[in-house]
Amino acid sequence: MCGRYDIEIDPKTLSAMLGLEVPDFIADADFSPGDTGPVIAVGADGQTKVVLMRWGLEPSWMKEKPTRPMFNARAETVAEKPMFRSAFRKKRALVPARAFYEWTGKPGSKTKWRFSRPNGNLLIFAGLWEARDRGDGQKQLTFTILTTTPNADAADYHDRMPVILDDNAQKIWLDPEADPQFLLALAAPAPDGTLKVDAA
Repeated sequence: MCGRYDIEIDPKTLSAMLGLEVPDFIADADFSPGDTGPVIAVGADGQTKVVLMRWGLEPSWMKEKPTRPMFNARAETVAEKPMFRSAFRKKRALVPARAFYEWTGKPGSKTKWRFSRPNGNLLIFAGLWEARDRGDGQKQLTFTILTTTPNADAADYHDRMPVILDDNAQKIWLDPEADPQFLLALAAPAPDGTLKVDAA
């Protein structure tokens, strides 16, 4: 599960890191479901671009905003679940982050843990996006983050972790012609040692 992440980074700095133009957004060290932030997707023109989207997937067929944000999608069932299967086929995305968070302990005395790359580089999560008609002639762009079983870095803290893609997997994930079964194989736990963990 990934319910909070860190995207506290200047848009110009993020643009340089991604090699893509990044629109202005509110940098946030505790980005939460319902917030709006940068997502990488392929547009109708076939160009890869960074677009601001709200966290919590809203499929195009949904008439109203769901009462509970669909901020995660399980990689094991994403190709089958009605909520996600269309986006998995046609609207895959990449979600940049500096880190993500998990909590351990009992309510009232939980410890917050921060997972990041040891070298400080970005984490790039596998995501899906959708565009729903808001009823005013405008489209609401939303996204979700795929999760998978944890690697050794995360297993002591939670039974899920976000799908983290390396450079090669990122290109394949965005490829509209990619084989679905190969995409599902990419949505696996990151290699052990990908993450360092610190108390936040």
